[in-house]
Amino acid sequence: MGPSGSGKTSLLSLLAGRAPKGAKLEAGEVTLGGAAPTKAFFRRCGFVFQDDLLLAALTVRETIEFAARLRLPQSLGDEERDRRVQTTLQQLGLEHCAHTAIGSEKKRGVSGGERKRTAVGAELVARPPLLFLDEPTSGLD
Repeated sequence: MGPSGSGKTSLLSLLAGRAPKGAKLEAGEVTLGGAAPTKAFFRRCGFVFQDDLLLAALTVRETIEFAARLRLPQSLGDEERDRRVQTTLQQLGLEHCAHTAIGSEKKRGVSGGERKRTAVGAELVARPPLLFLDEPTSGLD
């Protein structure tokens, strides 16, 4: 969509309602169906950052379970939450590494692609109406 430094991340952040604090917006507006989206709408949307924000010590399954506990209503119940986690793992092809730690530069873990898919899964498990992905293929072979 553009070279490094061209503003892709800035544009995506603005579209997602995540303008940096103190950002000066010169002109324009974001509309959805002709109306300005509400803060409640943006809270329900998912956003996958270019640099994955995952805990190295957690497994792939634990990462998605943690996200589900944070993002899904408690009234959903454990059985439905677990079903959504399992479905997300299946849809993203992560079942084979579900019990593997994310890892870090110092400790080997999942591959770069599995790491990216885990970050996407942590958002998809909540079934957001809209999912923003900031350079989801960067760093992959």
